[in-house]
Amino acid sequence: MCRWLKLELDRKALGGRLRCKRLQRCTSLAAMGKIPALTLSGNSDDVRTKMVLVAAKAAGVDLKFEAKAGVPSIQYGMKTIKYTGAMLRFVGKCLEDTEVYGNTFFESAEVDMWLDWSLMELEDPPADLERVLKVLEKHLDQRTFVVGQRFTLADVAASIPLIHLEQQGKVTALGTATKRWLNTCKEADPVKNILGSHSPPKTAQPVVPSRPAAASATTSIASTPLIDPYSSSVRGRTEIKKILAAEDGGKGLIGQKISVCGWVKTVREAEKGKLCFVQLNDGSVPLDIQVVIHSEAKGFDTLKGKVGTGASMKCIGQIVESPGRGQAVELSVKDSGEVILFGGVDAKDYPLSKKGHSHEFLRSIAHLRPRSNLIGCVARVRAALAQATHEFFRSNGFLYVHTPLITAADCEGAGEMFQVTTMMAEAEKDGKPLPMVNGKFDYSKDFFQKPAFLTVSGQLSVENYCCSLSKVYTFGPTFRAENSHTSRHLAEFWMIEPELAFADIFDDMNIAEDYLKYCVSYAMTHNRADLDFFEDKIEKGLIKRLENLLAEPFARLTYTEAIDILIKESPKAGFGVPVEWGMDLGSEHERYLAEKVYKKPVILYNYPKDIKAFYMRLNEDNRTVAAMDVLAPAIGEVIGGSQREERLDVLDRRITEMGLEPKDYWWYRDLRRFGSVPHSGFGLGFERLIMLTTGVENIRDVIPYPRYPGHAEF
Repeated sequence: MCRWLKLELDRKALGGRLRCKRLQRCTSLAAMGKIPALTLSGNSDDVRTKMVLVAAKAAGVDLKFEAKAGVPSIQYGMKTIKYTGAMLRFVGKCLEDTEVYGNTFFESAEVDMWLDWSLMELEDPPADLERVLKVLEKHLDQRTFVVGQRFTLADVAASIPLIHLEQQGKVTALGTATKRWLNTCKEADPVKNILGSHSPPKTAQPVVPSRPAAASATTSIASTPLIDPYSSSVRGRTEIKKILAAEDGGKGLIGQKISVCGWVKTVREAEKGKLCFVQLNDGSVPLDIQVVIHSEAKGFDTLKGKVGTGASMKCIGQIVESPGRGQAVELSVKDSGEVILFGGVDAKDYPLSKKGHSHEFLRSIAHLRPRSNLIGCVARVRAALAQATHEFFRSNGFLYVHTPLITAADCEGAGEMFQVTTMMAEAEKDGKPLPMVNGKFDYSKDFFQKPAFLTVSGQLSVENYCCSLSKVYTFGPTFRAENSHTSRHLAEFWMIEPELAFADIFDDMNIAEDYLKYCVSYAMTHNRADLDFFEDKIEKGLIKRLENLLAEPFARLTYTEAIDILIKESPKAGFGVPVEWGMDLGSEHERYLAEKVYKKPVILYNYPKDIKAFYMRLNEDNRTVAAMDVLAPAIGEVIGGSQREERLDVLDRRITEMGLEPKDYWWYRDLRRFGSVPHSGFGLGFERLIMLTTGVENIRDVIPYPRYPGHAEF
């Protein structure tokens, strides 16, 4: 190890004078923005070379690479740095404003400690690698990164050797926390940028292809402005999540004067009305902040009889250490503080009292139910998964296409569609009968001059763009006029539908698995407090189930293989619907495969053609189509997709067999006439994804305003 550079950098961090002339010159030039030309020479396959390149990318240092045999080294001018630790520390300190060496002196010291540990324990792995990995697992149990809340040199020094060992087959099993951290590191831009250039080529069907960066969105709460920039109407406020969701639980803010706004969850008086304890929530986090309002505070008298559950208010006070359990800090509002009541509530009229409410009751007050803990957590996870969806596809080179909600084509061939017409309204207005021709409605008099419907899928429309732009996706509402009252169906729901040109069914499976894992990982990283609520209140073992989903590849088997398994398991399983080849599997069958047989998500493919849509590619056996479904524990089917039929003659035959008119799909057929290509895609019901991630069992509770038979309120 090169200790002189470490000591010099520590001295600089403490405000001391640098003794090393080389480092003095480089640091002074860095301060003027004149970093000397830096060149790294070494073997591109050497793990030490990769570590330095990743560190330079993370630090924003312009480092030229020259492939050269021998030990890697950095040259700047006539000077040379050879040792791995020295090179990592050098690029980490080249620029003054970088955070890869930690954001404080104490973080820098911790980075140094883990840097030394990794270089000693992982660069040349010992025989007892299992012991080393146990140390790492224990440290990462409650952490996103090795040090602090950002990717640092400590992560570089630990992750790159581990990735290298994985590629060599020397690491076959990692702990859950270590695996989650390592996946986050792999998705960080500096790692992807470098290892994408120097890692060996992927196999034809990778188990888990690399996913786009989720870590880039993981910013420290402390690094964001404390005052909401868009709160001038209340003279500034701090979101409660920036206080309670901080790594130290808000203790770093003790002594500061803070202003918070929100809605009252509970309120109680003490000391004969001289103290008022308020639990306040602003929707930014599932946690409430306790506000202790003293009678001498300005505005205290305005609260009498008006502050109950649901009231809205602003509280200005000082963050103090909380003497009670459950929170590290609370807000104390005394003589120098102030309370402002925005909207009072009469407790006897407010329907969302502090007691627990059934999910059915909450649906009856959909305008107020976002204030409940359940729906608040669902809303935050829903927003996160939508963000993850766009990040995943954008990072993989997909274009977002807006497909029409009104269509004249029945994508599924099921006929369960909501019709769009103005004829009835016009007939009622004019007092005339509906226009008829030969006993049928005369649609030439209608708005679109033909039968039109709300779309059941954007797939056919997005395929047009796929066959021009290669990789596209649509994300929007879809509609099904099914008279279904189950906990898994809605009349209006949201769908994510990607399409890939030059891709077969196996490519389709790979991206479906990758996308699902990315979304779950994103929620685990960004919405842990919400998931903890679901773990506590909705599904015990939720976190473990999600970790298992991320931990290993999904199982893959054909529909025929699955039927054979289910038939063998039927006596033990006691299925309500007997299993036979050719049937459309029910939820009980899908969940049994995922929960009992494989105990993880399962991808089934090659389904019977008679139970699938006309656009799915017919296999050589003429009995099955290249369709696939992703089945998940606790949910059943989450994703349905297929390789699309690109052969015009086969497509026409399938359209006719399904009782549809080829002329109605003339534009869809044109894709096969003019430059047809193999292509694939899938559809994911967004609400099913939310159910999978949260453990919420009824689909009506994961969408803001559920639409189902007899219910279209709000």
